[in-house]
Amino acid sequence: MDVVPVDVHRPQPLALDDIPSAGADCLVSCFCLESASPDLAAFNRALGHIGSLLRPGGHLLLIGTLGMNYYFGGPGVKIPVVPLNEAQVCAGLKENGYILIRLEVYTVPQDMRLESDDVSGVFFAKARKE
Repeated sequence: MDVVPVDVHRPQPLALDDIPSAGADCLVSCFCLESASPDLAAFNRALGHIGSLLRPGGHLLLIGTLGMNYYFGGPGVKIPVVPLNEAQVCAGLKENGYILIRLEVYTVPQDMRLESDDVSGVFFAKARKE
């Protein structure tokens, strides 16, 4: 197994020889797209770009934050995040050729929130590429 560079903001995020020619059966992205994207439009484009790596009928398991604007990556290092809501996640998946199979949302209770970010929830999505 190799570690390969991925750029979700390129139409072809991986080199063609890094994935099966028919496309991947499944992709997993955890807390990446909303952190790597400068805005909602870029997040949606990234969803489409990673979809190009999947075979038709392949699955995407996407985990991300809801309502988060930033997190601290270290002392004084504030990293911006696209503050998504549930409707935006669903719309982005649909617009990019995914069929949403299941969406679960976890709301972070106020007493469990940290000073390192302003997250209000986490989503877990399972989708299939059309």
